[in-house]
Amino acid sequence: MRLRVVPGSVCGTLERGWLRPKVLARAHQTTDQTDAAPGSAATTPSAHSNEEPMQAVDSVLRELAKTAPLRGAQLHVELADSLMHLDVVAGDFAGDSDRKLQSIAVACVDELLGEAARQHEIRWQLQRGGEHLLIGAIARELIQSLSDVATRHGLTLCSVQPDFCLQWNRYAVALKAGSAVFAVASGLEAVVAQVHNGAVAAISHGAWLDRHASGGVVNANAQRLMCGFGLEPSATAGALDARVDRLLASAGLDAKDQHAYLLVAPQVSDKTVSPRWTVLNREAPAR
Repeated sequence: MRLRVVPGSVCGTLERGWLRPKVLARAHQTTDQTDAAPGSAATTPSAHSNEEPMQAVDSVLRELAKTAPLRGAQLHVELADSLMHLDVVAGDFAGDSDRKLQSIAVACVDELLGEAARQHEIRWQLQRGGEHLLIGAIARELIQSLSDVATRHGLTLCSVQPDFCLQWNRYAVALKAGSAVFAVASGLEAVVAQVHNGAVAAISHGAWLDRHASGGVVNANAQRLMCGFGLEPSATAGALDARVDRLLASAGLDAKDQHAYLLVAPQVSDKTVSPRWTVLNREAPAR
């Protein structure tokens, strides 16, 4: 069982098999939540903010249970990056113990979230070369809520992973040595990483689609892309380029010197993104 939980939507896929899983059924449930900037009140889960998404998760699982028994199945959850906090810290970490790296990650999250840091589970990954530490913080309450729902349906919660990390592990092997940009879009937001020799060196997240002068998102039917259903032909992603350029400028890098721009996104038309991007369809079967 695979679930994708994003602000505004929960999508579920029931699969059989491991190496080449066969999709048995799909289900989709919308909610009233929307994407919000990480660190805002909207992305700091509470008993109230978790209630509606968990009801949607429960509805999706009940719908899928009509197709095949769920009891005993493994549950893998993919969380939208806007539902957690991602950061990168630079330093000389080569040779540091896991205990020391954990303390560094905790200190960084403490600085970022303050008192709220105590309510989060902190994870980290030392990047290639030992000079960058990728840090993620997920609200413990959200993880517990997912575990409770899984237990009620007889499922085993095996993993809760941020979307960015899942797509990085799937596609980053395509990046060669040198400096590049790797971006993951889900819903209305994207995470953009500046990559150096296979290591995430800097990160930024926020809106990637352009907006009308009235302030509305170009893609009027935003729910279509919440689960990767693709964008309408009129959607444009100039905001993504602006975010990338700011990130590169802050690192003292020239956009022309990046050997690759990879974007993992819902299906888009050729006119949605600028020519510098190589777009990878996030819904394509893994090779």
